[in-house]
Amino acid sequence: MAKKKIGLYSTLESSFNNKVEDLYLIVDNEQIIFSVKNNTNGQFVAFEHFVNSPDNVGWHQLIAYLQNNSKLIQSIFNNVFFVWNSARYLLTKKQIKEDTLLYQQELDLVHGMSSEEELYLKQLDDNKMLVFSVPDALSTLLSRTFPTGKWHHFAEFVYTIPVQNAALVFLFDNSIYLRLVKEGKTKLMNTYPIEGADQNCYTILNTGANVFTDLGQTELFVWGSYQAKDEFINGVLPYFSSFQMVNIENGSIAHSLNTNYPNHIYSPYFIF
Repeated sequence: MAKKKIGLYSTLESSFNNKVEDLYLIVDNEQIIFSVKNNTNGQFVAFEHFVNSPDNVGWHQLIAYLQNNSKLIQSIFNNVFFVWNSARYLLTKKQIKEDTLLYQQELDLVHGMSSEEELYLKQLDDNKMLVFSVPDALSTLLSRTFPTGKWHHFAEFVYTIPVQNAALVFLFDNSIYLRLVKEGKTKLMNTYPIEGADQNCYTILNTGANVFTDLGQTELFVWGSYQAKDEFINGVLPYFSSFQMVNIENGSIAHSLNTNYPNHIYSPYFIF
Protein backbone atom coordinates (compact mmCIF):
# COMPACT_ATOMS: atom_id res chain seq x y z
CA MET A 1 0.00 0.00 0.00
CA ALA A 2 1.13 3.53 -0.72
CA LYS A 3 1.97 5.80 2.19
CA LYS A 4 2.57 9.44 3.02
CA LYS A 5 6.06 10.03 4.41
CA ILE A 6 6.04 13.79 4.99
CA GLY A 7 3.60 16.68 4.96
CA LEU A 8 4.54 20.30 5.72
CA TYR A 9 2.10 23.16 5.25
CA SER A 10 1.65 26.87 5.68
CA THR A 11 -1.28 28.99 4.56
CA LEU A 12 -1.73 28.99 0.78
CA GLU A 13 -2.69 32.38 -0.60
CA SER A 14 -4.04 31.44 -4.02
CA SER A 15 -7.65 32.06 -4.96
CA PHE A 16 -9.41 31.82 -8.32
CA ASN A 17 -8.88 35.57 -8.77
CA ASN A 18 -5.31 35.67 -7.43
CA LYS A 19 -3.21 32.62 -8.15
CA VAL A 20 0.22 33.08 -6.59
CA GLU A 21 1.49 29.54 -5.95
CA ASP A 22 3.04 27.06 -8.38
CA LEU A 23 2.98 23.31 -7.89
CA TYR A 24 5.98 21.20 -8.87
CA LEU A 25 4.86 17.58 -8.97
CA ILE A 26 8.05 15.52 -9.08
CA VAL A 27 7.41 11.95 -10.18
CA ASP A 28 9.55 8.85 -10.57
CA ASN A 29 8.79 5.14 -10.69
CA GLU A 30 8.27 4.81 -6.92
CA GLN A 31 7.17 8.18 -5.53
CA ILE A 32 5.41 11.50 -6.03
CA ILE A 33 6.54 14.76 -4.40
CA PHE A 34 4.40 17.91 -4.04
CA SER A 35 6.60 21.00 -3.79
CA VAL A 36 4.65 24.29 -3.69
CA LYS A 37 6.34 27.64 -4.28
CA ASN A 38 4.94 31.13 -3.82
CA ASN A 39 5.99 32.85 -7.05
CA THR A 40 5.67 36.35 -5.59
CA ASN A 41 8.32 35.94 -2.89
CA GLY A 42 10.15 32.79 -4.04
CA GLN A 43 9.41 30.89 -0.81
CA PHE A 44 8.37 27.23 -0.68
CA VAL A 45 5.17 27.03 1.33
CA ALA A 46 4.08 23.37 1.28
CA PHE A 47 5.61 19.95 0.75
CA GLU A 48 4.32 16.38 0.60
CA HIS A 49 6.10 13.12 -0.09
CA PHE A 50 4.21 9.97 -1.11
CA VAL A 51 5.81 6.64 -1.86
CA ASN A 52 4.53 3.47 -3.49
CA SER A 53 4.79 0.11 -1.78
CA PRO A 54 7.27 -2.32 -3.39
CA ASP A 55 4.50 -4.67 -4.54
CA ASN A 56 2.64 -1.97 -6.48
CA VAL A 57 3.41 -1.80 -10.18
CA GLY A 58 2.61 1.46 -11.94
CA TRP A 59 1.07 4.61 -10.54
CA HIS A 60 -2.64 3.75 -10.31
CA GLN A 61 -2.70 2.85 -6.62
CA LEU A 62 -0.35 5.66 -5.64
CA ILE A 63 -2.39 8.34 -7.40
CA ALA A 64 -5.61 6.85 -5.98
CA TYR A 65 -4.04 7.13 -2.53
CA LEU A 66 -3.27 10.81 -3.15
CA GLN A 67 -6.94 11.56 -3.75
CA ASN A 68 -7.78 10.82 -0.10
CA ASN A 69 -4.53 11.64 1.65
CA SER A 70 -3.05 14.75 0.04
CA LYS A 71 -3.99 18.10 1.55
CA LEU A 72 -2.75 19.84 -1.58
CA ILE A 73 -4.38 17.92 -4.39
CA GLN A 74 -7.51 20.11 -4.43
CA SER A 75 -5.70 23.41 -3.95
CA ILE A 76 -5.61 26.24 -6.46
CA PHE A 77 -2.35 26.82 -8.34
CA ASN A 78 -1.14 29.32 -10.89
CA ASN A 79 0.99 26.78 -12.76
CA VAL A 80 1.34 23.03 -12.44
CA PHE A 81 4.67 21.54 -13.49
CA PHE A 82 4.86 17.77 -13.96
CA VAL A 83 8.56 17.03 -13.37
CA TRP A 84 9.54 13.57 -14.63
CA ASN A 85 12.54 12.24 -12.70
CA SER A 86 13.70 9.41 -14.92
CA ALA A 87 16.99 8.27 -16.43
CA ARG A 88 15.37 8.04 -19.87
CA TYR A 89 16.54 11.37 -21.28
CA LEU A 90 19.47 12.77 -23.23
CA LEU A 91 21.19 16.07 -23.83
CA THR A 92 21.99 16.44 -27.50
CA LYS A 93 22.73 18.99 -30.19
CA LYS A 94 19.80 20.81 -31.73
CA GLN A 95 19.08 19.42 -35.19
CA ILE A 96 19.24 21.84 -38.10
CA LYS A 97 16.10 20.22 -39.44
CA GLU A 98 13.24 20.11 -36.96
CA ASP A 99 12.38 16.43 -37.22
CA THR A 100 10.93 14.79 -34.11
CA LEU A 101 11.69 11.37 -35.52
CA LEU A 102 15.44 12.08 -35.43
CA TYR A 103 15.29 12.85 -31.72
CA GLN A 104 13.15 9.77 -31.08
CA GLN A 105 15.65 7.57 -32.88
CA GLU A 106 18.53 9.05 -30.89
CA LEU A 107 16.70 8.50 -27.60
CA ASP A 108 15.91 4.89 -28.57
CA LEU A 109 19.51 4.30 -29.61
CA VAL A 110 20.81 5.42 -26.20
CA HIS A 111 18.13 3.98 -23.94
CA GLY A 112 16.39 1.33 -26.03
CA MET A 113 12.92 1.42 -27.54
CA SER A 114 9.94 1.97 -25.26
CA SER A 115 6.38 1.76 -26.51
CA GLU A 116 3.40 3.82 -25.34
CA GLU A 117 5.41 6.87 -24.39
CA GLU A 118 5.16 10.46 -25.62
CA LEU A 119 8.29 12.30 -26.71
CA TYR A 120 9.07 15.75 -25.31
CA LEU A 121 11.67 18.25 -26.50
CA LYS A 122 13.01 21.20 -24.53
CA GLN A 123 15.31 23.64 -26.30
CA LEU A 124 18.14 24.84 -24.07
CA ASP A 125 20.87 27.38 -24.61
CA ASP A 126 24.15 26.78 -26.44
CA ASN A 127 22.32 25.02 -29.30
CA LYS A 128 21.35 22.05 -27.12
CA MET A 129 18.14 20.06 -26.85
CA LEU A 130 16.82 18.03 -23.92
CA VAL A 131 14.97 14.95 -25.15
CA PHE A 132 12.83 12.73 -22.92
CA SER A 133 9.70 10.62 -22.99
CA VAL A 134 6.85 10.11 -20.51
CA PRO A 135 4.72 6.96 -20.21
CA ASP A 136 1.22 7.54 -21.59
CA ALA A 137 -0.35 5.82 -18.57
CA LEU A 138 1.30 8.24 -16.13
CA SER A 139 0.46 11.29 -18.20
CA THR A 140 -3.20 10.25 -18.45
CA LEU A 141 -3.53 9.65 -14.71
CA LEU A 142 -2.01 12.98 -13.70
CA SER A 143 -3.87 14.97 -16.35
CA ARG A 144 -7.21 13.82 -14.94
CA THR A 145 -6.41 15.54 -11.65
CA PHE A 146 -4.33 18.44 -12.99
CA PRO A 147 -5.59 19.15 -16.53
CA THR A 148 -3.39 22.26 -16.86
CA GLY A 149 -0.17 20.45 -15.94
CA LYS A 150 2.77 20.67 -18.37
CA TRP A 151 5.58 18.13 -18.60
CA HIS A 152 9.18 18.96 -17.81
CA HIS A 153 12.17 16.85 -16.87
CA PHE A 154 14.21 17.22 -13.69
CA ALA A 155 17.35 17.52 -15.84
CA GLU A 156 15.93 20.74 -17.32
CA PHE A 157 16.17 22.46 -13.93
CA VAL A 158 19.58 20.95 -13.18
CA TYR A 159 20.84 22.39 -16.47
CA THR A 160 19.87 25.98 -15.60
CA ILE A 161 21.90 26.25 -12.36
CA PRO A 162 24.60 28.85 -13.10
CA VAL A 163 28.20 27.71 -12.46
CA GLN A 164 31.55 28.12 -14.24
CA ASN A 165 33.81 25.15 -13.54
CA ALA A 166 31.97 22.64 -11.42
CA ALA A 167 30.58 19.17 -10.94
CA LEU A 168 26.95 19.16 -9.80
CA VAL A 169 25.76 15.98 -8.08
CA PHE A 170 22.14 15.24 -7.16
CA LEU A 171 21.56 12.18 -5.01
CA PHE A 172 18.31 10.25 -4.97
CA ASP A 173 17.44 6.88 -3.44
CA ASN A 174 18.45 4.92 -6.52
CA SER A 175 20.25 7.32 -8.83
CA ILE A 176 22.93 10.00 -9.19
CA TYR A 177 22.41 13.00 -11.46
CA LEU A 178 25.74 14.36 -12.66
CA ARG A 179 26.26 17.60 -14.59
CA LEU A 180 29.75 18.78 -15.53
CA VAL A 181 30.28 22.42 -16.48
CA LYS A 182 33.51 23.81 -17.94
CA GLU A 183 33.95 27.54 -18.54
CA GLY A 184 30.22 28.02 -18.11
CA LYS A 185 29.23 25.41 -20.71
CA THR A 186 27.63 22.07 -19.91
CA LYS A 187 29.88 19.30 -21.18
CA LEU A 188 27.98 16.34 -19.77
CA MET A 189 24.71 15.63 -18.02
CA ASN A 190 23.72 12.06 -17.23
CA THR A 191 22.09 9.81 -14.64
CA TYR A 192 23.77 6.79 -13.09
CA PRO A 193 22.42 4.08 -10.77
CA ILE A 194 23.41 4.11 -7.12
CA GLU A 195 25.78 1.19 -6.62
CA GLY A 196 28.57 0.38 -4.16
CA ALA A 197 30.63 3.19 -2.65
CA ASP A 198 33.71 2.43 -4.76
CA GLN A 199 31.72 2.34 -7.99
CA ASN A 200 29.92 5.60 -7.12
CA CYS A 201 33.26 7.31 -6.47
CA TYR A 202 34.69 5.94 -9.71
CA THR A 203 31.69 7.17 -11.70
CA ILE A 204 32.08 10.75 -10.47
CA LEU A 205 35.88 10.90 -10.65
CA ASN A 206 36.36 9.07 -13.95
CA THR A 207 33.62 11.04 -15.69
CA GLY A 208 35.04 14.28 -14.29
CA ALA A 209 38.57 13.43 -15.39
CA ASN A 210 37.33 13.02 -18.96
CA VAL A 211 35.97 16.57 -18.98
CA PHE A 212 38.30 18.62 -16.78
CA THR A 213 42.03 18.95 -17.26
CA ASP A 214 42.47 19.23 -13.50
CA LEU A 215 39.75 18.29 -11.00
CA GLY A 216 41.76 20.24 -8.47
CA GLN A 217 40.55 23.42 -10.17
CA THR A 218 36.92 22.32 -10.13
CA GLU A 219 34.19 22.94 -7.55
CA LEU A 220 31.88 20.19 -6.31
CA PHE A 221 28.25 20.89 -5.36
CA VAL A 222 26.08 18.18 -3.83
CA TRP A 223 22.33 18.11 -3.30
CA GLY A 224 20.55 15.43 -1.29
CA SER A 225 23.41 13.82 0.64
CA TYR A 226 23.43 12.51 4.15
CA GLN A 227 26.37 10.70 5.66
CA ALA A 228 24.60 7.56 6.83
CA LYS A 229 23.68 6.72 3.25
CA ASP A 230 26.12 8.58 1.03
CA GLU A 231 29.46 8.16 2.75
CA PHE A 232 31.08 7.69 -0.66
CA ILE A 233 30.87 11.46 -1.20
CA ASN A 234 33.68 11.83 1.35
CA GLY A 235 35.85 9.73 -0.95
CA VAL A 236 35.69 12.22 -3.82
CA LEU A 237 36.07 15.45 -1.83
CA PRO A 238 39.91 15.55 -1.80
CA TYR A 239 40.02 15.60 -5.60
CA PHE A 240 38.09 18.88 -5.98
CA SER A 241 39.13 22.46 -5.21
CA SER A 242 36.13 23.06 -2.95
CA PHE A 243 32.98 21.36 -1.78
CA GLN A 244 29.52 22.63 -0.91
CA MET A 245 26.55 20.66 0.33
CA VAL A 246 23.69 22.81 -0.91
CA ASN A 247 21.42 23.92 1.91
CA ILE A 248 17.75 24.65 2.07
CA GLU A 249 17.24 28.39 2.44
CA ASN A 250 16.21 29.84 5.77
CA GLY A 251 12.76 31.40 5.95
CA SER A 252 11.12 28.78 3.76
CA ILE A 253 8.94 25.95 5.02
CA ALA A 254 11.47 23.69 3.36
CA HIS A 255 13.98 24.63 6.04
CA SER A 256 11.92 22.86 8.69
CA LEU A 257 12.73 19.56 6.98
CA ASN A 258 16.17 19.91 8.54
CA THR A 259 14.75 19.01 11.96
CA ASN A 260 14.31 15.35 11.06
CA TYR A 261 16.40 15.10 7.91
CA PRO A 262 19.87 16.59 8.50
CA ASN A 263 22.23 17.64 5.74
CA HIS A 264 19.33 18.64 3.54
CA ILE A 265 18.55 15.36 1.85
CA TYR A 266 15.40 16.92 0.39
CA SER A 267 17.28 19.83 -1.22
CA PRO A 268 16.88 18.43 -4.78
CA TYR A 269 13.16 19.15 -4.54
CA PHE A 270 13.67 22.89 -3.93
CA ILE A 271 15.81 23.90 -6.91
CA PHE A 272 12.89 25.21 -8.95
